[in-house]
Amino acid sequence: KALDVALGSLYTLFDQIVRKPEEVNFRRIRRDHPKFMEDIGRHVGGREILIAAGFRLEKLDGVPSFFSREPHIETDMDGWSAWFEGLKKTLEILEEEMIK
Repeated sequence: KALDVALGSLYTLFDQIVRKPEEVNFRRIRRDHPKFMEDIGRHVGGREILIAAGFRLEKLDGVPSFFSREPHIETDMDGWSAWFEGLKKTLEILEEEMIK
């Protein structure tokens, strides 16, 4: 049950980012947010999947957050494409895990 919630939450997160990569709020996850901790952060691998998908732990407005920094599409198209493909691949992996 808890695994299903974690996978569902991660799927929703990555789906939102893939649908609207320009939306910064989808790419910022407050590390200590109670809902994040309850659904994802308390599980082994919960934080690690974010790191593997390119998120970095940063302080944003003084708040420790996992953040996926979008490369500038006009000056780094290759970097942006690799970043976006990584997000889509993570979404595919999550989808496969949810089916199991």
